[in-house]
Amino acid sequence: MKKLIVSGDSCTDLAFRSICHPTWDFSWPKWPELLAKHLGMELVCVAKSGAGNQYIHDTILDEIVKTPKEEIGLVIAAWSQSFRKDWQTGWLGTWHSKRTDQDGDLLGWVTKSLRTYLSFQMMCENYNLPYYHFQMGDLFESYLKGLKPTEADRLLHNMTNEDRMKYPGDKLKDKEKLLEIIGKYNKHINNFIGWPGLQEKYDRLGGFNMISHVLGRDRIQMEERGLIVSDQDDHPNEKGHQAITNLLIGEINVKNI
Repeated sequence: MKKLIVSGDSCTDLAFRSICHPTWDFSWPKWPELLAKHLGMELVCVAKSGAGNQYIHDTILDEIVKTPKEEIGLVIAAWSQSFRKDWQTGWLGTWHSKRTDQDGDLLGWVTKSLRTYLSFQMMCENYNLPYYHFQMGDLFESYLKGLKPTEADRLLHNMTNEDRMKYPGDKLKDKEKLLEIIGKYNKHINNFIGWPGLQEKYDRLGGFNMISHVLGRDRIQMEERGLIVSDQDDHPNEKGHQAITNLLIGEINVKNI
């Protein structure tokens, strides 16, 4: 049986637990498990809640180099938000992640993420491995789209609404520059399900990402669709993970894996 190698953040983490509902049961199958079952593959999932894109990239690389090539059936990167910074301490030691959104370097965050995406792609192509990648959450921080952070977000990151809402104003003027950067990388990216950019219908930065496309583009739509954990936690619930799986099944070309 070939292996499905997956990495991502809390929306991909098999051990996900909600800080809003610490006593709830979250043992339902997550989308990597559902997809692996559909494809008839053995799952290797190294996703971690709070992970950024460097963690996702490097943990997939670690799995690729230690797994015989003929045993790998498919590799998937479910990219996180661009402002999360990851690093390791010690010799291949403990991973650490933190938010860097308060420094306001939006163009830097996004450019770093796009380079990471291209590096992942080149790595898989160099090993001649079937792969897909997609944006799980918004490439840009949600406050850039005018969305108010949830109570859970404020609790987790110890920031008030005033703290968070003071950042976006000046940064929206960088929209054209962002789209220019994204457009340049778009010419080189392959096997990407959706692509970050501008949602013209809503005039919002963010483009296609799995959360807004499947679960809902805002809190109201999320609650209407009923695919999130609760009105306090917008991670996918059991139905949400199945919906993400269904979209991926429709996008993945099984003839190439």
